[in-house]
Amino acid sequence: MTSLRTLILLSLAVLPTPPARAQGTKPLRKAELVRLLATRALSKPDIAVLVRRSCVTFQPTAHDRAELRAAGADDAVLTAIDQCLRARLARAAPPSPPPPPPAPSARPRAPAPARPSAPPAAPLPVVVSPPGTPIDTPAVVARAEPPPPPPPPPVISERLTQFARGVELHGRVGSTLGQVLVLEVRDTAGAPVAGQPVTIVTTSGKVTPSAAESDASGVVGVRVTLGERAGPTVVTARVGTLTRTTLVHADPGPPEALVVERGDTPVAGSLTLRSRDTVVLRVVARDRYGNRTTVDAFAATSTGRAIALRSPGGAAADSAAVVVLEPRRNGAGELTLAGSGLRARLAVDVVLPVTSVRPWGIGARTAWLGSNHPWIALAGLTGISGADFNVYGRRTLAGGFSLALGAAAGSLNAERTTGTVSLRLLDAHGRAELALVPRATVSPVLSLGAGAYRLESGDNGQTVYHTNVFWSGGIGMDVEVTPSVIVEVRVERQWMRDTNKGHVATLWPVAAGARVGL
Repeated sequence: MTSLRTLILLSLAVLPTPPARAQGTKPLRKAELVRLLATRALSKPDIAVLVRRSCVTFQPTAHDRAELRAAGADDAVLTAIDQCLRARLARAAPPSPPPPPPAPSARPRAPAPARPSAPPAAPLPVVVSPPGTPIDTPAVVARAEPPPPPPPPPVISERLTQFARGVELHGRVGSTLGQVLVLEVRDTAGAPVAGQPVTIVTTSGKVTPSAAESDASGVVGVRVTLGERAGPTVVTARVGTLTRTTLVHADPGPPEALVVERGDTPVAGSLTLRSRDTVVLRVVARDRYGNRTTVDAFAATSTGRAIALRSPGGAAADSAAVVVLEPRRNGAGELTLAGSGLRARLAVDVVLPVTSVRPWGIGARTAWLGSNHPWIALAGLTGISGADFNVYGRRTLAGGFSLALGAAAGSLNAERTTGTVSLRLLDAHGRAELALVPRATVSPVLSLGAGAYRLESGDNGQTVYHTNVFWSGGIGMDVEVTPSVIVEVRVERQWMRDTNKGHVATLWPVAAGARVGL
């Protein structure tokens, strides 16, 4: 019995005892820590040392961390709190269960011979049998200390894990950005996290690397090669469950071609115009990838009589140049464009539709009348002036040729040395007209006509009376307002004859009017 008691006391004496807590190292409560920070009784490095030595009684939430920072805590104090809590968690892990004792024998066994005792540095466990049971000599078993549990993984901070450098960079399409994007990975205490897996993708172009681990400083560097399309490019990094994005911008390259567009459709090689409507063309400069860039020092010229520029030289608008083209007649022309050090030519064909000529029409004109030859019947005549108004019907034939029949009424004043005589003029006439460019918007016209007139007056008891024929010739212009409305301008010379007196006057009507197709 004495030998057994000695073994038991020896085993209890060598068993490890838990370490005693040092004096003055009681864990800090949150209120105590806030008071230390707010009163500044200790410096922040001293408070961090105190926290590492004493630890705290609370597990800080995000709200607690915000209050501690508001009281003056820095990253070192918060890091000390996280470190002491992780260490406390590691100490609190339960030890591995001891192996089960051997089962008792079915029948009593003779005592085993004594074995040599183990060295003092490695005490042996003692197995005590129940009363009345023979005691076997305990086997020598080495005590195995359980391995310490691994530290808990760091908690990645959503607020502190961000792209720190390289945000909003610009570069030309197809090029590699000169500056590297830098992603910083940090935990909730602000400490860098090393070895954290990160994947990176981009909406255009490519990134190098596409997958990496953060280095010892918690940093991942990313090189970006821009795509071929100009515009913003999104770079996305995935850190665990977090997603972080940043923008870089691909700018157009230098212009390599001038492109002509009609509406949203590019015009290549040549352009055919099939109406008299003006045409608006946009000229844009594009780089080698087709991205639109700014047009500088733009100019436009045209050749040929079929087209004309309504806005010579072009006008810049929205990084493009605008050219207004006016078709004038059937034929061919060429448009020459220059800008941003580039030059382009566009062939233009004008094929105007055949206007459906209305064969019948009615018109009206008003004319100012003058005379350059004295009336033989009036002695002392110095001049004649007045106006008339005529209406007519018109028949259009082939080749721009037309015939018109009409009547006119007018009032004249004959100026004499002895006074003024009022005259009333009536006539009926017929005219043949030839439009030189019958399908053009503006066409010159030649006219030839004849008619009968009646001129009468009875002022001051002096009667002026002529009734006879006249013939006329003149020139003019037709302007097409719409396919059925034509504005007319005419200048004529009328030779007035009298049967008994021959040539009595020459009138010069200057007329303007309009006709409507029926």
